[in-house]
Amino acid sequence: MLTQSRADNDVSTAILFAGERAFAEFGYNGASMRAIAREAGVNQAMIAYYFGSKEGLLEAIMRRRSTFVNTQRQERLAALRAAGTPSVEQLIDAFLRPLIELGTDGERGGYAYVKLLAVLTHSVDKLAKRIVAENFDGIARRFVEAFQEVAPEMSESDAIRAYLLSLGTGIASIGIEGRAGPMSHERYDRVDTEQLIRSVVAFASGGVRTLMRKS
Repeated sequence: MLTQSRADNDVSTAILFAGERAFAEFGYNGASMRAIAREAGVNQAMIAYYFGSKEGLLEAIMRRRSTFVNTQRQERLAALRAAGTPSVEQLIDAFLRPLIELGTDGERGGYAYVKLLAVLTHSVDKLAKRIVAENFDGIARRFVEAFQEVAPEMSESDAIRAYLLSLGTGIASIGIEGRAGPMSHERYDRVDTEQLIRSVVAFASGGVRTLMRKS
């Protein structure tokens, strides 16, 4: 239970982690606020105190993680532009690396976040669409423009597809061992995060270059 000696940031962080895991596992509608409070070690009223509502909690979870990931993306993109015209591979690495590194870091609990992001990204629910747009449309627009700068003949639609299809590849790569292991009767050759990023970038860049040639 919550005690007076427990710092506010400890309480709110515990709720954020518990909520993230619950939303990722059961979806927004299936997640129980009572269960989230129990896992966080607080009473349910504390969730309302810090986040207002179930919707407010989901918004806070996504805002916390997206701010962290998007700051790195923006910094990487700025560094690439400062050095000259980036390659397709460099652009894809710049926006996927922060997500994959977080998603494969067990200590930071990133897998649950990426799982939740996948659910929200493919949802037709108005709340999910709004949260994804608010947190990611700005940075996505910058990379779409960057693809068009690298290939001026590329249409906006193809540049958007280049971004979203590459992003989908990156999201799908998180937790790949959970599927690949059973498929191969556990003969799957597991790789570390750096090797995984290289594989994803190589795969995605091939598709993006095809879209550029098509344009």
